Order: sequence, then structure tokens, then C-alpha cells
Amino acid sequence: MNIVTGSLIRRAAVVILGLTASTSLLADPPAYTPVAAQSSVSFVGTQQGEKFTGAVRDFDARIAFSPDQIGAGRIDVTIRMRGLSTSSQERDSTLAGAEWFDFAHYPTATFHATALRAAPGGEVGDGELTIKGHTKHFAFPFTWRPAGAGATLDARVTLDRLDYAIGTGEWTDDSIVARKVDVIVHLVLAPALGPSPPAAAATPRRN
Repeated sequence: MNIVTGSLIRRAAVVILGLTASTSLLADPPAYTPVAAQSSVSFVGTQQGEKFTGAVRDFDARIAFSPDQIGAGRIDVTIRMRGLSTSSQERDSTLAGAEWFDFAHYPTATFHATALRAAPGGEVGDGELTIKGHTKHFAFPFTWRPAGAGATLDARVTLDRLDYAIGTGEWTDDSIVARKVDVIVHLVLAPALGPSPPAAAATPRRN
């Protein structure tokens, strides 16, 4: 191999490697969906000084994420409100009513995060949370752990229910039902069968 030929081969190799790296950077991060039997979303409230726990039994999550492509990641979650359960028929009936979640008029709640970033304690998804027709900007800190072809996502956040008009009238009294509600998320994720979720459209703001 002469010097000219060797030089051309090296240049070609550099170009190919550069194109490969560029393609990798432009590719969407891998997409995931929850394994229903192993994933959970729950919440902890306080009624007249006593803690109670509820479960979100009907939800979908579409996640596109890679620590190496965090800026291109997305999280989209839809909760079907009739799937809420606190193991108390009386309480569940109250939560379904107009003063609380008003299932009849607002059957779903959504969270859309299209801006993901790294933070000292883990990752954070910046997006919008919509409950009962009220949308608020919301930071969702979470922990991501790869596991084989999948991953786990864990988070614990605190919401103020009155930000979303949950518990109106006499129920706004913090001594009856505390304003602060903890939401605990544990998602066991498997690779999605379809393409990565599209970027979420902007949600109309209603306060």
C-alpha cells in the first residue's frame, strides 16, 4: 500500500466514523412502555389527621429516554380517573364527584414532559400536569436505572390538590383533608414495540 492510498483510506475512515456518530446523535432515544403487572402509581393523603393510600389502577405511559440523549427524551402519561381506588367505597364515591375529581367531566389527567435534564440528584422532566382541566408547569424528578433491555423509573413528588381545584367548597379546609398529597411512581419498563412517542402538543392552559 503506497502513501497516497493509505492516506485516502484513513480519510475515508474518519468520514465514516463522523457520519456514524452524527447519525447516533440525531437518532431518537429508545422508547419504553410499563410492564403493567410490575408497575404502580399510588398516592398518600391525609384525612382528619390520618394517612390513607390510594392506587391509580388505569394509566398509560410512553417514555423515550437515554442518559446519553437526555435532551431528546420525552415522557407522556395518561391517567384514566375512574381507575382511582382508596379501598373505601364511601371515599371513592366522594372522589368521583364534582367537588373532587369530577370523573364525569374530566375522565383523564395527563402529564407531558418534553424537556428532560440531568440534576445532581437524578433526572428531571419539565412539563405540564393537567388535572380536572387545570394545567400547571411541573418539575418531575425521577431516578432511572437500566435493567437489561429495559429500565426502572422511580419518583416521589408532592402536589397541592388546591392547585387543581381538587376538593372545593367545605373540602378546601386543610384540617379536614390536607392540601399536600404525595404521589409515588414505580415503573418497570420494557422496550416499546412501536416507534418512539411524538413530542407532545402544547396543552391549553386553564387555571
